[in-house]
Amino acid sequence: MSATAETANTPATPKGTPPIPGAQLPYSHEIDWPDGLAPWTVIDEKGTQGEPYAHFKWMREHHPVLRVHHPSEDVYFLSRYQDVRKGMRSPKIFLNQVNNVPPFAFPTLLDGAAHVKLRKVIASAFIPKTIALVTNRVREVAEARVKALVDAGGGEVVNDVSRPLTIATISGILGVPVEDLDKIHFLSDQMFVYFARLSRMAPGTDDDEKYTKEFFAYLNMTLRRLHEEKSESVAGHIARSWLDDGVLTEDEATELCAFVFVAGFETTERLIAAGFRELEANPDLLRRLRDNPEQDSEKFIEELVRFRGPVHKAPRRTTEDFEFAGVMIPKGSIVRLLLASANRDESQWPHADQFDIDRETDGHFGFGHGVHACVGAPLARLESKILFQVLARDVESVEFDPQKDLTLLKGNSLTNGVDTLTVKVTPRQEA
Repeated sequence: MSATAETANTPATPKGTPPIPGAQLPYSHEIDWPDGLAPWTVIDEKGTQGEPYAHFKWMREHHPVLRVHHPSEDVYFLSRYQDVRKGMRSPKIFLNQVNNVPPFAFPTLLDGAAHVKLRKVIASAFIPKTIALVTNRVREVAEARVKALVDAGGGEVVNDVSRPLTIATISGILGVPVEDLDKIHFLSDQMFVYFARLSRMAPGTDDDEKYTKEFFAYLNMTLRRLHEEKSESVAGHIARSWLDDGVLTEDEATELCAFVFVAGFETTERLIAAGFRELEANPDLLRRLRDNPEQDSEKFIEELVRFRGPVHKAPRRTTEDFEFAGVMIPKGSIVRLLLASANRDESQWPHADQFDIDRETDGHFGFGHGVHACVGAPLARLESKILFQVLARDVESVEFDPQKDLTLLKGNSLTNGVDTLTVKVTPRQEA
């Protein structure tokens, strides 16, 4: 490791030492990374950050503030728990709104009154009564997906289990007909690509804007239909906030509906797929979930969110100079809070790189934190809990070959996790 790289961002800065200006830090690609770890990049286009936990551990120890070059502007990555917590708890200094003009009315892109307005609409829609309306649907789909998996002796987890479950659930929440699910899933994927291109420094596709407009047109039509039907769904509530109360504009209602749809399945499907990884790595977990389904399924999900939560980064823009780990990050900088790294910080959780169902997980950032905590977390917990309860009841073991059967996401700027995972399952004879 070069002397510059080693000393420019040392973990322990003596008291009284002036902070190092962020602009003097070496870039990630200028640092001598350990063998096997490629330099950290803003967008993981080569797939070297699919399993980033070794990167995170090294960053926490050697470069807790990491400066990464991007053609549009530098990005600073914060990897330690206390630093991430400080950023998450200082919304006036670390703004969610990183663009001067947010491309969509997504709560995760806004701050202040605009954020509060949208969050209030969603929060008042995601009440226990609304979630209870889809509980039976979640269980029916979970039962059907697990039965199909067991009957086939296994299958591809994302396409065969987690995606059908999460899309069916969120479509029920939003009042989308089952026959439209394949179409809407494709369009929502394209919208996410378009959104990432506009807001998260990610590459796009030639048709992402066209498909996004088609997606918004479909949701606009759905909102009008649900308003006429006086639907009690979340989308029905959003429609009334627009058409009856005037709280939302037409564009805000449509885009908020799109946000709920994408946020409602993308992360949960990755979380469920991650759960299969832990069931294979820790075979006794199935017995635990089977013997004590209510309590241990809740503990399993919470540790899974800490250990393999799919949302890895939270982008922010600073409103003033701010010091972290002896480095002064300048006002107006793009900062990415590494939530997944904070969740593996050994100073917060001993043996943090071990999955421990009995661990005390309070304080993890798997569902965000503070004013930007995930409103849909109860729904994600419900879906995951029911799915793994059913799976533990009917399945004796889960097996796969990590080298052959597992592929991880790449090219994404915010989320991480399983892209595809093919497993073999052994059914329980009692089931």
